[in-house]
Amino acid sequence: MSEKHIPLKEIIFAAKTGFLSKDLWQKFFTTRSYSRNSRVWHRLKEDGFFRPHESKMLPNVLILGNRSLVELERRGIMAVTKPHLGQFDHDEKAANIILSLEQEKVLDGFTTEAELKRKNWLWMKTTRDGKDTKFPDLTLQLSGSVRYRNVALEIEQSKKGFDRYKKMMNSYANIKGIDVVVFISNQEYIFNSISRAMKEISYPSWERPVGFGEMDKWLNNPLTAPIYLSRGVESIEQWMDEKRERAG
Repeated sequence: MSEKHIPLKEIIFAAKTGFLSKDLWQKFFTTRSYSRNSRVWHRLKEDGFFRPHESKMLPNVLILGNRSLVELERRGIMAVTKPHLGQFDHDEKAANIILSLEQEKVLDGFTTEAELKRKNWLWMKTTRDGKDTKFPDLTLQLSGSVRYRNVALEIEQSKKGFDRYKKMMNSYANIKGIDVVVFISNQEYIFNSISRAMKEISYPSWERPVGFGEMDKWLNNPLTAPIYLSRGVESIEQWMDEKRERAG
């Protein structure tokens, strides 16, 4: 990798997520041959842009190296911290959804939970509201004047206590700048608990609808994955098609 070639796409992605996994890199960042990919992957480390994650349980995961941090500082970008081992599987699933949607060219941008926590850390530490706030795992900014431009995604892999679900839905009842919330899981118990929490706190679903999505379908194709809302089944693709119909 020459001095002129800076892997900027990979660096910007890792600045927002805290990592770059080999699986995601091969799927979304390169179209070269397998042997060529292997050499380029190793050069990311050799040239100092990335370094291995400290956990030996994550041998194919890289985090930002010194050269990337210098490049980000030059551009006025602050990187988030790397995910720990217990958080990685969740964050890789979120990253897969984001990169798939970017590939479909339906996003103007996205924000990770880690970015919001970094931006609001002082408020979270010093205020009661900050301590109780739940930031979305991902916030999507869909392109154009779609019905739901700002979409919050929550990837739920494990059961939580019911009080946690109530706090989460209270937070979403008061959050600003979100048009719709979609919970993604493969456990019906989680969906039922969220629905129950919404009823208990009188969640304003008419103002900020809540939808549910199946994990496998979202990981396979988040553009067409069904979103189960109270008024029916929709998808991001359908929202984009509605935008095109209005424009036409």
